[in-house]
Amino acid sequence: MISDATTRDEVLSEIRATQEQITKLNQYVALLDEWQKGLSLIGPGTIDQVWQRHILDSAQLRQHIDPSAGLIMDIGSGAGFPGLVLAILYGDQLKYPMKLVESDGRKCRFLETVIAETGAKAMVVNERLEHLELMWPYMILARAVASLDKLLVWTERQQHPGLTCLFMKGKKANEELTALKNYPKIKVTSTPSITHPDGVILCLKGFRLTQTVRQTPRSHKTPKAKPNMGKMSATQRRDKPQKTNESSRYDKK
Repeated sequence: MISDATTRDEVLSEIRATQEQITKLNQYVALLDEWQKGLSLIGPGTIDQVWQRHILDSAQLRQHIDPSAGLIMDIGSGAGFPGLVLAILYGDQLKYPMKLVESDGRKCRFLETVIAETGAKAMVVNERLEHLELMWPYMILARAVASLDKLLVWTERQQHPGLTCLFMKGKKANEELTALKNYPKIKVTSTPSITHPDGVILCLKGFRLTQTVRQTPRSHKTPKAKPNMGKMSATQRRDKPQKTNESSRYDKK
């Protein structure tokens, strides 16, 4: 267990950050401190412990992830934890840009600012997850977003046999696991968090295509199909002419 008193330098040593990564993480934290004054991105009581409570907490997921395996989505990304931290640490090891899904436009602008400043291999999707077409993600991440039953519903359209979900949960994790009674095929393993005594990382596998997805024109595709990297379908463009993907410029990075 890592102490709450762990310093910035100790965190950087723990995650074995290179000088380039340290520079980018410093830029990230500086922007977080600046934007936090006008936009509640993280709990006000945690800003002084940002390196231990947020940076290290996010970085610990690396032991569960193969960045070259496929598309990774961070849902309800908010201030960018854990997805943006992982994008900075992985860099070009990522097969595709880390997809940061966030419905709050103000938080999306913050995320885009950090990406532009640090050059992180990531892109922002300003949309609710349940409204996105199936992107065949290799992995979905979520940290302090919602209860497990809600996460399973919200990710339903992205579920397929090759999917793994990493959900960072707190002291109610065991209580929330009762939601799996409705998903008998899903297998879950739990790993203790290194940053909080009540924290756990839930790893869920064994998903299947949902009935909703099987009824779509995309149902003939296999989980090995190339992920949609943010382009809207003709139907989406027709139904939502007022929305554009402000982060599409990151697709070519």
